[in-house]
Amino acid sequence: MGMNDLETTIRSIREDVDSDVCSRSRVMDSLLDLRLEAGGRHDILAEIDRALADLPGKNMVPAKWWREQLDSFEMIAINPVETVG
Repeated sequence: MGMNDLETTIRSIREDVDSDVCSRSRVMDSLLDLRLEAGGRHDILAEIDRALADLPGKNMVPAKWWREQLDSFEMIAINPVETVG
């Protein structure tokens, strides 16, 4: 997946966040999907793994936390720490 595709996916996921809380299972599924799409991008993979380890809540996740994670992923996708290629 190219970086434009990853950025588009992140933005699409963000658009689905429309309330104060999100289903924890849906957030986890999205994180795992993003992890697969990130491919060999170790910088984004590390952030996704951190988010998975820090995933709050038992059934619901605060939408603010989820948006912050998506913002972080998008910033890394736009400004890679490592050479992409």
